[in-house]
Amino acid sequence: MGQEVKMVTLKEASSRTGVSYDWLRKMCINGKIAHIRAGNKYLLNWDRLVDYLNTGEPEGN
Repeated sequence: MGQEVKMVTLKEASSRTGVSYDWLRKMCINGKIAHIRAGNKYLLNWDRLVDYLNTGEPEGN
């Protein structure tokens, strides 16, 4: 079957990566990091975020 997608909040992503919450939020707003909005929250695809932080190449939204 399909691969399970791990979604994390900005707060969790910041805590797990050491990257600031504000930087992650700004990158979402500018379309640099793949994310979805759930109300006021940004949810990030964990695997795509790690790939972006390692390569600097966004995969799209």
